Amino acid sequence: MGFLSRFKRKARDIEDPNELAGEEQEDSENRIVEDKIESPIPQDKETFSTESEWESDESLRTINPPSDKRARRLIERTSKPIKSPIKRIPETRRPKLVPKPSQGLSIELSKIVTQPSRKRISATPAFEEIMSELETTLLEADMGHIAVDAVLSEMRSELIGSPLPKKGDVGRLLDATLVSALDSLLRVSYWDFDQTIETMLDEEQPVVIMLVGVNGTGKTTTAAKISYRLIQRGLNVVLGAADTFRAGAIDQLSDHSERIGARCVKSQRGGDSAAVARDAIESAKARGDDVVIIDTAGRMQNKTNLMQELKKVHRVASPHIVLFVGDALAGNDAVEQARKFQSELNFDGAVLTKLDTDARGGAALSIAHATNRPIVLAGSGQDYQDLIDFEPVQFLTKLLSEDIEPSAFSIFGVDS
Repeated sequence: MGFLSRFKRKARDIEDPNELAGEEQEDSENRIVEDKIESPIPQDKETFSTESEWESDESLRTINPPSDKRARRLIERTSKPIKSPIKRIPETRRPKLVPKPSQGLSIELSKIVTQPSRKRISATPAFEEIMSELETTLLEADMGHIAVDAVLSEMRSELIGSPLPKKGDVGRLLDATLVSALDSLLRVSYWDFDQTIETMLDEEQPVVIMLVGVNGTGKTTTAAKISYRLIQRGLNVVLGAADTFRAGAIDQLSDHSERIGARCVKSQRGGDSAAVARDAIESAKARGDDVVIIDTAGRMQNKTNLMQELKKVHRVASPHIVLFVGDALAGNDAVEQARKFQSELNFDGAVLTKLDTDARGGAALSIAHATNRPIVLAGSGQDYQDLIDFEPVQFLTKLLSEDIEPSAFSIFGVDS
């Protein structure tokens, strides 16, 4: 069963397209003009019940100052604005990300609605029922509420007021509009991972990459996959085992490094993770290595003290690139995790693991929209080479392959 099968069943239930129509075109245009002229500006009663600026305590004191000298001095001191000390933000490396030309999906309603009617699509009960069914479908696919609202808003703005199609074109029109709305969720500033590393290496060595995320998302395996990818491009890589809270993570990363030909800097369990990150960077500088990848301990996004430790690693390492590693199977939880980590560390992009096993796709559709950061890489299997560039069009095409008609939309070039 496809991603949108339930929604498409509801769309097919519409036997008469007129259920979606409002007034004819000319009448609807006149009504819009009339509404703009006749509709009064809403008045909020509470707005007029607030205290007038002429009746405020400060104004009354200005008109009738207190006679007592000490009282007047107290008022003068309290009325002066307090200048808070300026907190100097430590300088961090600003990533110079190389933009990546991408592709997008577009629709031309004129090609779908071959025989446009004088009637226009309106927010009728039948239309609202379709939108409600779509909302349920998207939420069941583990999309976040904010992303779902964005999709529905995009579809409403595109559909309402457009010419009413004939019966056979209603489904195709909804398909195409939905594909375009889903594509818009992923239209954030994409950047090329490999080219970004090469550009950074021209200016400074080593390039420091820091991986963050919660427990069990696959950060250690992802660190190994990224290392393998860079080693295949002829670069020397150092892995920093900064996950000192889990002994298994240190051994796991050390084993990976031996298999792929990378060096691993580590300490004993319970060591200072920030010190490990620093040692890995200093070691890379001393030996002239190209890239340092810091594998950090999993941090639950609601644990303040653990997040503070992670921020300490970030301050010490001052990474060029921070990547959030999320589990595609975590669905909406992955979205909330990404939003929290983004607020704390301001990562540059996301790596989505287990994308090949996620049939719903909600996390991929929501993370980029929720954080305004692109999904840069995606795990597509168990082997080291199974780390691919995330391509929005390919992802959407595969996700919707059982539901959409390819003729309903077209692929075009986008310069991100």
